[in-house]
Amino acid sequence: MATPSRLVLGAVVLALAPAAFAAEFTPEVVTVKAAIDPGPNVFVYQQEWKGAGSIAVFGQADLAFKGLLTAGSMGQMLVAPDGKTAYGQSSYLKRITHGPNEQVVEIYDVVGLSLTKEIALPPKAAMALGYAPLLQRTATGRFLLVQNATPATSVTVVDLTAGSVSEEIPTPGCYGIYPSAQGDRFATACGDGTFHDIALGPDGKAAEKVQSAALFDADADPVFISPAAYDGGRVFVTYGGKALLLKDDGGPMKTAETFDLTTGVTGGWAPGGYGIAAVNAAKGILFVTMHPDAKDGSHKAPAHEIWAYDLRAKKLLSRSPVEHVVSIAVSSGDTPVLFGTTETGSLLRFTTDPAAGYALKAAGEAGITGFPMALAVVE
Repeated sequence: MATPSRLVLGAVVLALAPAAFAAEFTPEVVTVKAAIDPGPNVFVYQQEWKGAGSIAVFGQADLAFKGLLTAGSMGQMLVAPDGKTAYGQSSYLKRITHGPNEQVVEIYDVVGLSLTKEIALPPKAAMALGYAPLLQRTATGRFLLVQNATPATSVTVVDLTAGSVSEEIPTPGCYGIYPSAQGDRFATACGDGTFHDIALGPDGKAAEKVQSAALFDADADPVFISPAAYDGGRVFVTYGGKALLLKDDGGPMKTAETFDLTTGVTGGWAPGGYGIAAVNAAKGILFVTMHPDAKDGSHKAPAHEIWAYDLRAKKLLSRSPVEHVVSIAVSSGDTPVLFGTTETGSLLRFTTDPAAGYALKAAGEAGITGFPMALAVVE
């Protein structure tokens, strides 16, 4: 049994202990970085259908995670050419799975990973997987264009200077937004194989509409909705494996060149995925996600290979095996670096070997969440 003196001594030690520990404790000061690390970035829209999504920012060199731009659900992403500003189109359902739906455009400062402005939209924006043509900006940077589907199709024009909606332009039977290389005009692809070209006035309202000739057969060989920019135009890839270089030249869309990607290749190979094409403009190399034994309905199948095709020489250069890749983007330098997202939750980095026909070599991987179909590479 402890004696009274021992009890007193123990009480004194216990009384002094908190003071001693308090003198040694230095509280941590939590801070937030004012800016992300410098360098070129890769952006992945981590789309969610059950709650909030986000735009994840990674470094191109090593896929180091730099941070998140928070967003709503079922949205789209666009990154400005300078990489300093990003745009998101988000849905905010009051009850998440049902109830009133508030749709907005969110404007972000990428360097500070912060939301700078929000613009309310009519609740008509397409609630679809991440496709680049569903959220675009005119060449002047003045107007943001949002694809609507209720299911009636139209385009909401947002005046970024005024911070408000200018007009909703009906586009019946047409889908996707393809801004002209100059001015405030855009085209949209239509179910009869034509493109409708729409010019905007200074007030953001439709000033002129022109229809192109039929440039593809939507029944026999439709085009994927997400093309790749090249040589002042866009390379559209068809379900059957053709590539169409289309240019507007300030007017209706026209066919500049046509390439057959699968000539002489056996095995029933065809493009598949979501963001299926990317062009390195410096070298004129088209990368396409491909799968074998293609059939009607397999156009969203993930890639088994990524093909590199020389658009200038019109020649297939290399075929690189991959797994589960559904969307790709490529850097603009003389030695391309390719990035891909997978249906299994990975962001992949590949270097290329020009001497081997720009064949791919795995060079990094990072984890991503949600439905990461949309990605962008900005130098």
